[in-house]
Amino acid sequence: MKNNIEGNALERDLIELIDEKAAYECADTALLFSSSYIKQLNEHISGVHSLTNKEIANKVSYLVGCLTITLDTAMPGLEFLRARLCEEGQFEYAHELSYIKDTTASFPKVGRLNQAGQSIFYAAIMRKKGDTALEVVLSEAGAKDLDNLNIICSYQKANCDLNLRIIGIWDQVRRNERPYYLSEAIFDYYKKAKEYMGKQFDSNLLMAYELTDRFFADLLSRKGSEPLYQVTSAISSVFLSGSTCEGVLYSSVEAKGEPVVALKPQAVDDKLEHQWVRDVTVEKCFGYEFFQYKTQAKTSEIDSEDGKLVW
Repeated sequence: MKNNIEGNALERDLIELIDEKAAYECADTALLFSSSYIKQLNEHISGVHSLTNKEIANKVSYLVGCLTITLDTAMPGLEFLRARLCEEGQFEYAHELSYIKDTTASFPKVGRLNQAGQSIFYAAIMRKKGDTALEVVLSEAGAKDLDNLNIICSYQKANCDLNLRIIGIWDQVRRNERPYYLSEAIFDYYKKAKEYMGKQFDSNLLMAYELTDRFFADLLSRKGSEPLYQVTSAISSVFLSGSTCEGVLYSSVEAKGEPVVALKPQAVDDKLEHQWVRDVTVEKCFGYEFFQYKTQAKTSEIDSEDGKLVW
């Protein structure tokens, strides 16, 4: 659902959706299914029990489809950094640093927010001055001592919004902890929606929603593993569904509280412009998003026709 932040008043469609859920959803059943499915998914992740991909998809579909509300939040003027490990010298073209174009049924392998064979543009958002975002993207890429990486910087085109769905936002609203990268207007809109849900929902229904959103936020903060990715990629698949959504926004695992995104390839093609590429060598990884690194080279130009990098 696309929300309008301008007047900060809740959209009529959102009010009607909350009213409908309050009227027709069984609170006790919702809480039972929420707690049961979350327990089963957590046991799959920890290795206590094993679920099939279909079982994971069905449970996730219920949690995302029935027990949370997804809003398409229009975000203007974003800047992104994305890193890729260099094993044989510097890359020659921008597309080599962008999303994977040549996919197969098993490539790329399942990741935090992509299913096997699904291409996603992962990147860190540049919100703070200095090299904070660069170190965030190094941590997200799993950079180690002596690794050589190329980092591409991309700007969102002027006069267009990126419609993003924010995973974990409702849990932050519940705790009244506004992420520094979200404007007060956007956060207040979510707060008003949450307050309206609190007025309309039965207490057990509200708990089912809060439990589900807490689960989503928790999952996206955990260290990666294949069972975890089987669940998080299924969640992302539902969040990314629909033509209005162009990507998801969430917090970095290594750099807590820092914004990272997973964008659909079409959004990258339509709304991003690649600006420069930096060749970086990691001298020391201290942990989390703390690095000592050296810039070896930076492009002077990216050809507008074929994306060739001019070093």
